[in-house]
Amino acid sequence: MNDGDGVKKDYKLVYLSSTWVRNSLRRCQVYDSVAKMWTMDKHLNFGGGAIDLDHPVVYDETIFWALVQESRMMIKPYVVAFDLRTECTQIIRPPERINIVASDIIGIGKWEGKSLCIIHYRASSRVFTLELMEKSSNGGIRWVTMHEISLDRMGLKEPLDVMSTLLNEVATTTLLVFATHEDVYTYSIKDGKFKKLGPLGLCLASLIPYSNTLRPCGQREELFEAT
Repeated sequence: MNDGDGVKKDYKLVYLSSTWVRNSLRRCQVYDSVAKMWTMDKHLNFGGGAIDLDHPVVYDETIFWALVQESRMMIKPYVVAFDLRTECTQIIRPPERINIVASDIIGIGKWEGKSLCIIHYRASSRVFTLELMEKSSNGGIRWVTMHEISLDRMGLKEPLDVMSTLLNEVATTTLLVFATHEDVYTYSIKDGKFKKLGPLGLCLASLIPYSNTLRPCGQREELFEAT
């Protein structure tokens, strides 16, 4: 169903809940607005770490989640991919060459609306690296470095503790957005323009994009319960 501007009103709701069977398993249920029912109820492997459920990336009927910062201190970093078509999960490892350490910041984003991108901020060098995931015809995964963005080259010479980062697609460009203990900044991937948005007023920031994400779902409101 279309609302006139190319955005579909029909939707699928993914509901995750923990299970005591194994730490790596989560109960995953899917509600389909077209079928008006829960069409899937399975226990799936999400790895052994705590998943960052606040920052999913969705494209091509696949949902991606990364590990939260605390989990990466004990578990090797990974991304979980849940394919709504196959109803299966896949554990995806970042490229070995980037050598993620505990002081680094990891985020995920959508690149040009069609692929997953890992955002890696290395605190020691003060550089953001954007790693694009590419899939081959046989399902193999390879990572391609798309951009390296230095805080020093932006003119940010003072010490900064980056706390959170994301990619935000706006009009014809993609913005790298990141927050420190005090301020929020944006950097345009297209033209390299850098902007300080202003003071944050929070010690521990978690950026969540919301622009153009709220849409009507279905022709009428429906009440349902998770089983």
